[in-house]
Amino acid sequence: MRIHLTNSWTLTDEHPMAERGKPILIDLGTWKVFHPRDRIGAVSAAQIVSLAVEQRGKNDFLPEEIHFISRFIEGTHGTQSAQEAQMAGTKKHDEDLALA
Repeated sequence: MRIHLTNSWTLTDEHPMAERGKPILIDLGTWKVFHPRDRIGAVSAAQIVSLAVEQRGKNDFLPEEIHFISRFIEGTHGTQSAQEAQMAGTKKHDEDLALA
């Protein structure tokens, strides 16, 4: 699913960095990927999504879109940030090389 929250932000699970169907936030200006706990300036990515939904109004979204958005916002508990995911991938790659 893909939801264009604003002209600048898209929430999607159709990206390679979206793990097991968990939505990620994409900055359309820079194409940077953010997980819920990632910081964007002084706020988290989850807060950006919440503010975008509040700005548009919940009535502007279908029920399944609200559920999808909720999965991202609730993802602040127990998910890795994009930086943590990248670091884990690098560590795994280094471990694989050491075993070879």
